[in-house]
Amino acid sequence: MTIILTPDQGRELWAEAEMNSPQNSSEPFESYCQVPKQLGKGYERNIEVYPQVSLGISNYEYYDDVLEPGCECVDVA
Repeated sequence: MTIILTPDQGRELWAEAEMNSPQNSSEPFESYCQVPKQLGKGYERNIEVYPQVSLGISNYEYYDDVLEPGCECVDVA
């Protein structure tokens, strides 16, 4: 089954997940967010290594295929 989200739905789900995620770091240049529980399991972590340069680390798995038309996401494989 494929879940199709509008950009607004995707932003809303991730914003809610970010608010409910525990903060593993007290550093202002790090953020941690668990994947929205409705979509899957895992996390995303971002570290600002230099102004306007961020390192993103993620380890998550969606329960189903997720399609976000219009998403400006870049998948590097």
